Amino acid sequence: MIRKKKFTFGIIGCGNIGNAIVEGLIKHASISPEQICISEIDTSKVKALKKRYGVSILSNKDLVTNSKFIIIAVKPKDIPGLCTNISSFLDRNSIILSVAAGITIDSIRRMLGKNIPIIRFMPNLGIGYGKGLIGYCSKGVSKKILNDILKTFSKTGFCFSVKESEMFFITAVGGSGPGFLFYIAEIIYNLLRARGFSKQIATKVVSGLFEGTGVMLAKSKQKPSTLKEKVCSPGGTTLAGLSKMIEGNISRIINDTFGSAEKRAIELSKQK
Repeated sequence: MIRKKKFTFGIIGCGNIGNAIVEGLIKHASISPEQICISEIDTSKVKALKKRYGVSILSNKDLVTNSKFIIIAVKPKDIPGLCTNISSFLDRNSIILSVAAGITIDSIRRMLGKNIPIIRFMPNLGIGYGKGLIGYCSKGVSKKILNDILKTFSKTGFCFSVKESEMFFITAVGGSGPGFLFYIAEIIYNLLRARGFSKQIATKVVSGLFEGTGVMLAKSKQKPSTLKEKVCSPGGTTLAGLSKMIEGNISRIINDTFGSAEKRAIELSKQK
């Protein structure tokens, strides 16, 4: 007889991405706080989440035993120790969702010592706002279970299937990409502040710039290059600025940026 699990989602690790998952599930995927339990070494983090959303705090053992889907959201370096800690509490109905950058499904299975169904997915922090990007792959997971998971998480962002060999690059683009864009936003924000604009206006200008550009890109269904040309006028200000970007070889810099992030994801996969 299969014992029914008390919680739908058990989340181990309540750092930035664990926080975003909780927020996305509750605010955008209609998952009630009563369906979520959490576990984290830092007690201040779990207490804050419990206070904000009313989710349950459990030990790793109780979380694994009582959760239908176990989301591993700890740092990659902590995966081996966590797998050793929870392995004996997993049963044949346990399903793991791992968001650990660079850690392959086979590596997790090896560390657990069990061929358990695993979905590996790479969400970014946008899921907390219902605007995330979630690349995923899986092994040993039934079509029904996978569809159930995608139905839920598609409410928190765009879900798309990738080969596991492509997850390193998706980690760089989808996972790390927001950090790179925030860096550009930081530069523009600081430029506005240096010109005397208030914090409020600088924030609204930068956020509006990114939001408006993103909406245009999503809704126009045109290529970025086409939209870029629409902004450019012969001999105008945009072309004057773009010439400096081209002169500085920003294309190479961006390629190197994502390449470096991808390389680090590959390195993480090789750590014992």
